[in-house]
Formats: sequence, C-alpha cells, structure tokens
Amino acid sequence: MYQTSVNQEKIQIINRVLILNLIRQEGICSRATLAKLSGLRQATITNIIGELIHCGLVVETGLISGERNRRAIGVRLNDERFKVIGVRLARGMFDISLAGLSGKPYGIWEHRTGMEGNLPSSLRAVRSAIQNLMREHPDDEVLSVCAAVPGPYHEEEDRLLFVTGLDGWKGCAVQRTLSEGLPMPLHVINDANAGAFAQFWHNSGDAEAQNMVYILAGQGIGCGMLVDGKLLLGQQSIAGEFGHSSISFDGPLCACGNRGCLEQYCSVSALREQIAEQLRNGASSCLREGFITIPAITQAVRIGDRVACEAYRRVCGFLAMGIVSLINQLNPGKIVIGDQLAEIHPGILLDTVKRTIENSVNPLISRNIAVEVNRLEESPSLLGAAAYAAQQALANPDLFLAASARNLCAHSRELA
Repeated sequence: MYQTSVNQEKIQIINRVLILNLIRQEGICSRATLAKLSGLRQATITNIIGELIHCGLVVETGLISGERNRRAIGVRLNDERFKVIGVRLARGMFDISLAGLSGKPYGIWEHRTGMEGNLPSSLRAVRSAIQNLMREHPDDEVLSVCAAVPGPYHEEEDRLLFVTGLDGWKGCAVQRTLSEGLPMPLHVINDANAGAFAQFWHNSGDAEAQNMVYILAGQGIGCGMLVDGKLLLGQQSIAGEFGHSSISFDGPLCACGNRGCLEQYCSVSALREQIAEQLRNGASSCLREGFITIPAITQAVRIGDRVACEAYRRVCGFLAMGIVSLINQLNPGKIVIGDQLAEIHPGILLDTVKRTIENSVNPLISRNIAVEVNRLEESPSLLGAAAYAAQQALANPDLFLAASARNLCAHSRELA
C-alpha cells in the first residue's frame, strides 16, 4: 500500500511538470489542448490545472479558440507574479535580466566592471546587482537565479577550471560567492550550454532543436549540446569543451594544458593575432596595429579589405573543420553558431561552414543538418540563463503546492 502511494505521488509530480512545460511551450492554451498534447484524461487535466491556479503558478486568460474551433477558457503561466533572474558573466562586464517563468525578459541591464581581474570581488558586485534588482521590483516573486559563466565549470567542486586569457578566474567558487545571502536557489551553467538551452527553449516547436549543437565562437570556442531536448553535460558537467580539441599535437600550449587546441586557430583572439601578424609583415590594410577591435575587423571584412577577409575566411575554415568532427561524433539535426565570430560576417561564415560540410560529410548525413547563425535578438547565453532558472522552478511545482497549503492552514487558524 505504501509503495502504491509513493508511486502515485511520483506520477502526479511527473504529470504536473509535464503540464507546466506544455503550457510554457504553447503560451496560451485550453484544457482540451493540454489533454490532447499530454495524453492525459480530461479529468486529470482539470484537477492539475485547478491545483496550479490555486497556488498561483497558472492563471486563466478568458475565452480562446480551442479544439474543433470551440470557444474555451485559456490558461498560461503567471509571468506577472513570478519571475526569475538570469546573469551572463563576460570579460569586463555582466548582463542581468528579469524574466517571467516563460523565459520572456521583462528587462535587461548591462553593467561594466573589472571582470578581468579579481573575480570574487566582481562576483560580489553581481550579487549586489541581483539584490538591487529584487528591491526595485518588490511586487515580483523571484523564484530562481542562474548565472552563465565562460569556461568549463565543475559543478560538484563549484570551481571554474580555467577561462582563456583570464588566469585570475581559475578555481573561483562561483556558486557559493554569488548565492550568499540570496533567499532563492542560484544555479551556475557554462555560457555555451546556456546558449544551447536558449536556442531550444525559444524554438521548442522545432523538431531539429531536440538534437542540436550551439557553438559559441568568441574569445574562446565553446559548445553546448542537446540530445533529445536535454543538455548533454557529462559526468562532471564539463562536456562540450569543443575549443579544446587538439588539431595540432605539437601546436602552441593552451590554458587547458593541451597543445594545438582548436580555439587557438579559430577564435576572435586567433583572428586578431593573424591580422596583427600580417600588419607586422607589412601587408596593406585599412586596419592598424593597436586598433584591431571587433568593430574595426567587422567593418574591414564588410568593405572587402584583403587582409581582414583572408584572415576571417581562414579562421572560419578552421572552425568548419572542427564542426565536421562534431557532426561525425554527435549527428545533430541543427548547428547554430553564435557570438562575436559569427556576427562579423554571417554570410561568409555560413558559406565556409556549409561548403566544408558538403565536401567532408557523407551526403546522407549532411543534407539532413540545418546550419545557421544565431537569430535570437538578445544574448543567447543571457536568455538561456533565465530559461534555465525558469526550468528549475517549473520542475518543482510541489514546492508551490506545499506553500499554498501552508498559507491556507495559516489563514484558517486566523479565522478560527
């Protein structure tokens, strides 16, 4: 009898999480639509929705077009009441967003800080920004926070293993420092994984997004991977260090300890260095040493500057070679490339990657892979951090039900 009761409770939890995720994906939908999508009985849907409305997670929206064009009362997540916070840490700055349970951002704020140096002090500044945001929005109930960090993050040890070009970040306890004094759970996720999660969360109706690779091509090269709609994290949550696959065993020493890592040949840092070397050798260009910034490179590539274009195509070629290896290892349905390298000239990048895939991958495989650059308007890593925080909150609806029951009991005692 006890085992039957436990199993029934587990089934109820699974069903609640399923319904919440369906509501999130649909935006607004009827109870009949939820029954059709979930395969659950109408009576079960009615009971679950009643519980979720009672605890405030879900609200009714009024009449909508339901199944068979019948009018029905719509339901949606209660974004107005419940919020999450997403944070993206980067070199010299961090972004912070206030988002609803749907992942929709209600506000994004950029903070400039000396993130290149002492990371613990910078993390305290991030924590202060989170606390200030909560004070400025007292009517919002913030349920969860997630911070997206560059470089491999060891979750169990709460340590950044290394960040390319930022030795001061190595070994920092990110979660412990950020969560101190905060009243809600705080999660930490690698920025490439956050970017991949954003692509999935905001395109969940796309079947190709279920098995997808998101490549973050910036100062370093990161990779987030989704398999059957779930992040592939690995044993220690550090899977996806795509940029640290060696393509030259006697190449230069990398911060990870390996030699000839891919990101030393196809990151923004590598692009700058290749251009600088050409300028030092006397090549004619509109670019000047000491002023090889991303905006300057972007402008030079787009006006057809020979030095900038040749270096950019070379870097994109190395990235394409790495993507071919990913395809052979993971067989993704979609590959999305984002961050600074993709933003310089999406057309050249896509042309280079697609041609390399066509020439190097079996056509039976290559013709079933969608390759594109990021289309999300805001930073995928920031959107993904907020979406991950929302997912963690929606994965525990029983916490809301328990809190609602406690509040009801307390109210009953007051009336008595």
